[in-house]
Amino acid sequence: MDATKKRGVGFGIFLACSSAVATGTFGIFLHYLAAFGLSDDTVTLIGPVFMFFAFLLIALIKDRRLLLAPKKLYYFTMIAVSGFVLYPLYNFTYVRVFANLPMAIASLFHFSNSIVLVFLMRILFKQKITKEKLICCVLAIVGIMLVLQIITFGAVAPDDSVPITSMGIFWGVAVACALAFVYSIDYFHISHDVPVITTQIYACLCSSIILLLTSNPAAVGQNIMESVSANGAIVIVVALIYCAVLMWSYYSITACYNYIDASYGALTFVLEPSVAAILGFIILHETLTPLQMLGIAIAVCAIVYMQYSEGKREKAELAAQAKSSDLTQDSANANPEVDVE
Repeated sequence: MDATKKRGVGFGIFLACSSAVATGTFGIFLHYLAAFGLSDDTVTLIGPVFMFFAFLLIALIKDRRLLLAPKKLYYFTMIAVSGFVLYPLYNFTYVRVFANLPMAIASLFHFSNSIVLVFLMRILFKQKITKEKLICCVLAIVGIMLVLQIITFGAVAPDDSVPITSMGIFWGVAVACALAFVYSIDYFHISHDVPVITTQIYACLCSSIILLLTSNPAAVGQNIMESVSANGAIVIVVALIYCAVLMWSYYSITACYNYIDASYGALTFVLEPSVAAILGFIILHETLTPLQMLGIAIAVCAIVYMQYSEGKREKAELAAQAKSSDLTQDSANANPEVDVE
């Protein structure tokens, strides 16, 4: 990624945080969509299909060249590697980790992709494992464990109906690695000047194809009609808002790679369970304990520290560039060219 794309670190962190906040609202939408009678297959399918047509429409209106990748190689990486392998692999492991582990433990494994990503970015993109990244990782893990009530300090933790098994741990590690590779391939595309909308069009297209092949579209259509018949147009309104929020979440996390590296983008998702806990408290009247509030505060501290450290690094880089430019100009002034007639 060139130097110009590294500028605007604050905006990059804002985009990543907005994606995390949007993702934190999914639980509320899923709660109401399930209450309306929409099945898991229906909710899983409508998201990618909606996003594909929405991103496609944006490309057709804004610039049809967004349908084209800068190089033919990127069609292979977007369709074969990302669309048909990594994204389905992530969805496959995501479903199984939450089926085989308590929700809090599964969420912790899911977030742990940020730890895997720090090392993956070092291996694939030669990015440094800095002290700041490690501090952010520690703060984020502590904060998320408090929010998910994995650390209780003697307080009574909520009962878990799902036991922790070796198979559950396997799926936990698998989902963390799968999501880290998903973020890595998206970062690869953005760092090679593939437009965000282009990556999303092909990713959503491939995801839609796979979901259509593995589900029953007729049953999905019937499920939607029955839900609308029973509950009215509110089903369509909530579903559209959910899809729009989902679309922003995907777009903003990919767009942030224009300004920050993928490991920092993943770390901002410490906000996801915090937002979910707050919304659950406000809307669903769920319990929010003092330790959870402490965890939310630590999570915010992790984001603030990330903003501070990256902003400081950005200013140092810009100062070094300005100094280098001044030295070059001084050298040119000291050694003017002499015209010889």
